[in-house]
Amino acid sequence: MWQLHVDEASNHKGAGASVVIITLDGTLLEQAITLGFSTSNNEALLAGLSLTKELSIKRLAIYSDSQMIMNQASGECMPKHPRMVQYLDKVQGILKEFPTFTIQQVPRAENTHADALAHLGSALDIQIKRSILVEHLDRPSIEEIEPIDSMQIKTPAGKTPSSTTS
Repeated sequence: MWQLHVDEASNHKGAGASVVIITLDGTLLEQAITLGFSTSNNEALLAGLSLTKELSIKRLAIYSDSQMIMNQASGECMPKHPRMVQYLDKVQGILKEFPTFTIQQVPRAENTHADALAHLGSALDIQIKRSILVEHLDRPSIEEIEPIDSMQIKTPAGKTPSSTTS
């Protein structure tokens, strides 16, 4: 099954949401979203469901650290606020298009990837699309210089290293 991990974040700069999709071969598809309004995990869930629908995914495991949103999406509880009812209706409408799906709440410690992207989205204050490449370096970009032993310094015959001049 493909996996969908979602999260949201908000701070003094703004709000953000994230989508992390893990394909069958383990490839990561990541999206950080900057939001111009107060949000809930529903926005992240809807963004993820919309993206997975566009990718024609048929079997999907959905994960979020929001117990309430996962319980509402799975039908275990109903929201009381009219705005949350609208979100739930939209989520359930999209979920009907997936032949097979599971919904699971996960501890925050298991949702750190989505959490990091949501915080990135909440920290960005410009409204342009961007690509952010993340690269892993195994070694420094410069060669490390071997320490020089003073006994290895070659000087003209009869002179010490401290007495040589140019």
